Order: sequence, then structure tokens, then C-alpha cells
Amino acid sequence: MNSERLSPRLNRVAQLIGQYGPQPIRLADIGSDHAYLPCNLKLNETISYAIAGEVVEGPFQSAVKEVNQQGFSNVIDVRKGDGLEVVTPEDNINTISICGMGGALIRTILEAGLHLLTNNTIVVLQANIAEPQLRTWLSKHHFIIRDEDIIEDNSRYYEIIVAEYLPSQQQVLSKKQRLFGPVNLRQPDATYIAKWQQELHSQEKVYASMKAGLEDANHPKLVEMEKHLQLIREELARVEKTN
Repeated sequence: MNSERLSPRLNRVAQLIGQYGPQPIRLADIGSDHAYLPCNLKLNETISYAIAGEVVEGPFQSAVKEVNQQGFSNVIDVRKGDGLEVVTPEDNINTISICGMGGALIRTILEAGLHLLTNNTIVVLQANIAEPQLRTWLSKHHFIIRDEDIIEDNSRYYEIIVAEYLPSQQQVLSKKQRLFGPVNLRQPDATYIAKWQQELHSQEKVYASMKAGLEDANHPKLVEMEKHLQLIREELARVEKTN
């Protein structure tokens, strides 16, 4: 992977930034690593300006090197810092991307920098785990989920969430919407089905192991896990019937 050729996961993130970012797009890419994403977006004239934020020295230096090699040091500012602390109000950032982290960490980053967001700020988030908890946090903090997608990349499935910050509004999500995603539920495709088939298989193994280790068949953890598995089975039955 490089700035000219992103991974399928980051390529889809780039497409969604171009589709939903307010024009002209001023991006903060948090956890930018080599700054491949902002450099790619600038190569394709998708963004007008970007901050590539990185907290670790090695990736920070890699990002500086990549931006300089691409000749973008005048439009992509590589900054070292934790989360959104690399952003100031004067930067006029209107789009934020946070990818390749756990949902809990993405939540923490957004919460710490919430005061920097303005009305209609777009966030494009790709969490490796804990997507339902991330959706719950977004719905409670005045983000409206505008789009979602699931991408298969190197035999793994990644969920991408696009949300808009609207302080005067609040999106109420059901348990099913928090788990599967409100947009995903409306437009399930083959990748969605494959992801949840894999997830069901994995969670059934966890359930069997848990059941073997607990004497009480009515243990609250088992009951909760059974409900979770049933929700996945019902959703797969629904989408497999319609596809």
C-alpha cells in the first residue's frame, strides 16, 4: 500500500470522504500512520487541506517523509499529538477520519475533541472492534449516521461509519440498529451477509466454550449471549430470504 494505491479498506474511506465531506474539504486524519490517506486524497484533488495527526514518533516521522516526498507540505500539515488535540479552531476542519482503531478508542478521541467540532462536521470512522458501542455513543452525542459500508480486506471484514455532527438533533437507535447499523439494515449485500455468517460462527464457538465452563445453564452471561446469537440468526434469515 502507498499513497497512489490504498488498501480496499482505506480506498472506501477515501471515497466516502469525497462523497460526504463539505466542500472545500478540510480534513483531520487522526492516527494517520504514513499519511497515505490524506496524500491519496490530495493526489486526486479531493481535499483542499489536511492535518495528519499521529501520536507515535515512528509513524509521525513516516508521515512527514511521505508528505514531503509527495510535495504536499504546503497543504498537508503533519502534527504530533494525542487524538484531536492536533486540531485548533483556526484550522476550520470540517471532516474527520479515524481508522484502524478499536471502537472504544475512537469514542475516547471524539469525546475529548467534541468541543472542536462545528455544526455539520462529517466523521468517517472505521473501527476494528466494538462498532455497536461506537454507534451508541454517536447517537447519544448528536451524530446522525448518514452512511455505512462493510469492506472485505485481506480476509477480514471492516465496518465504516459516516456520521454528521448536528448538535440540535439526536438519532435514536434500536438494539438491532446499534448492532448491525441502521444503513446496513436497509441495504444488506453479499459482504454484509458474509460478515455476519462469519461473526455467527465465531460467536457460537465463544458461547460453547462459555457454556462448558459454567455450571448454571441460566447464568446471565449465557442468557445474554443466547439473545445475541438469536438476533444474528434472525437477521441472517431475513436477508438471506430477500437476497
